[in-house]
Amino acid sequence: MQKFIINEDLLAALDDYDRKSNLMEKHSNVGLPYDGDLKADVNDDLIYHVPIYDTCQRRFAAFCSFTEAIWHKHEDPRKMGKHFADHHIPEEFDWFMLWYLFRLCGSGINYVPRYSKETIKDILGTHGYGNFWVIDSILKGRYTWQEWREDLRNRVRPFTDNKGYLLPQFTFEGERSGNHLRKFVLEHAEGLVRHIFDKVTKEKMEIYQVTDYGNEYLKQQGFKKQNFVLTAFAADIAEYMPQYVDPKGFVYCGTNAVRCIKAIFPKISKKVKDFEYLNEVLQFLSNRYNLNPIDCEDARACDVVRYFQEYQSEDHMIKNNGIKMFNNSVLKNLWGEHKYYQFAIDLK
Repeated sequence: MQKFIINEDLLAALDDYDRKSNLMEKHSNVGLPYDGDLKADVNDDLIYHVPIYDTCQRRFAAFCSFTEAIWHKHEDPRKMGKHFADHHIPEEFDWFMLWYLFRLCGSGINYVPRYSKETIKDILGTHGYGNFWVIDSILKGRYTWQEWREDLRNRVRPFTDNKGYLLPQFTFEGERSGNHLRKFVLEHAEGLVRHIFDKVTKEKMEIYQVTDYGNEYLKQQGFKKQNFVLTAFAADIAEYMPQYVDPKGFVYCGTNAVRCIKAIFPKISKKVKDFEYLNEVLQFLSNRYNLNPIDCEDARACDVVRYFQEYQSEDHMIKNNGIKMFNNSVLKNLWGEHKYYQFAIDLK
């Protein structure tokens, strides 16, 4: 029996969002030719002008622009892989370390120049606010975890900004303030990643299983769970090495995704377990929009909450000459603006 109820108005709004963001992903984000007037056909200022709502696949989200660039190089659709065309990471374990550290440090990128708030024109590639020391190491021809660790030990300036993310908190007795994450990276990250690497290279897992397996290890070592980081890390493995982690498997949903799913596809009964119910919805969305569940968790749930709330950052507004953009969701026509905006407020 289906575990959720379908609200037809909300499903129509999601279908409308999918059509528009699909156009943007293919013809603006990826840059495929378009025969027509893309802006007129999208007909939604928020989707057209704010580079959050221009994706269907997780890999094209801003927080994956570095992983796409370093993996695909000249084949990177966004053309940022050219920075890494002559830089190659040969060992699988070092790739695992790169993905984990990147997510642990807030998915920050610093290979695209940062702009001042007065002159910013293109914030693509600066998601995470630009500080991830491993990129500096790679660009110097250092391609192994051992080299990255050595570089971190010798680094004086900050190695990550961590802005905009709910990241794990580490506290080591006797360690000076601001140095706890560095200590975890230097002394404990390799053990966690090796634990996961040894498991998945012998036995293929689903994304949620990697999250659980990593959290069990962290608990044994006396650390808190890292649901957000481990899920993103597992999703990276599934994207680039799907022989080890199933990209079509079950996932743990983030807070925004849960909020969106529960609003659009409420449970048929309170007795239904959240994990099964949420993943059944993600599978429904995956089949409907020809995406993987992890894509839907981000681009058809998390982003949709922001879209309904018409979220855009200060930097997005600067990029758009100080203009706040509004969506053209079909819900505004179906419900009227008063009901629509009350719905958007209730999503918070």
